[in-house]
Amino acid sequence: MALLELHDVHAYYGNIHALKGISMTVEKGEIVTLIGANGAGKTTTLRVITRLLPAAKGKVLFEGEDLANYRTHELVYRGMAMVPEGRGVFSRLTVMENLELGAYSRTNRQEFKEDLERVFELFPRLKERANQKAGTLSGGEQQMLAIGRALMSRPRVLLLDEPSMGLAPILVESIFEIIQEINRQGTTILLVEQNALMALSIAHRGYVLRTGEIVLADTAENLRNNEMVQKTYLGME
Repeated sequence: MALLELHDVHAYYGNIHALKGISMTVEKGEIVTLIGANGAGKTTTLRVITRLLPAAKGKVLFEGEDLANYRTHELVYRGMAMVPEGRGVFSRLTVMENLELGAYSRTNRQEFKEDLERVFELFPRLKERANQKAGTLSGGEQQMLAIGRALMSRPRVLLLDEPSMGLAPILVESIFEIIQEINRQGTTILLVEQNALMALSIAHRGYVLRTGEIVLADTAENLRNNEMVQKTYLGME
């Protein structure tokens, strides 16, 4: 049984048919990436998984359980966390306060301390800026904080929406190395990313979305070597 499964999922924005029968799986321990052009349905897929947008048809299963009866905030208790596009940090709160909010579903103080140490090990810069207002951080630091805040809920699956957006190339490499380390530490990851080359360099498997439909599904290595993917998404001739 896959950790996360989508079966024939359809979704609409008004009259716009945004997802047209998406079926995919994410196995425990994997990094799976969704790649595609803007408007292909990548973020919509994450919105359906997290119940921000109800599926008009089809099922989303997490550990075999249908998520249709869950509200978005309840998924945190089930072991799912999402880092949205644009980071979404609380700018007027400090770094520490943002991290504490990420752990709102937790009651074990010892585990909280352990997870805080883990986040600070992954992102030493956050420890240096623990008492700094989040709104004064750089874009890269805010991305680190958004990921760290999600990790404070100790998720079994982490959904990442465009983590490299707006970051300098050297920071992009750093963020992707950390994503790999988070995965090595045992967290399953579903990654939506415009930078297809970077995404496929760290993922185990990938799906290619085009106008709300999956047109390719394969190992990341095979997708990197696919002629259509190279020309359309990797900028290779």
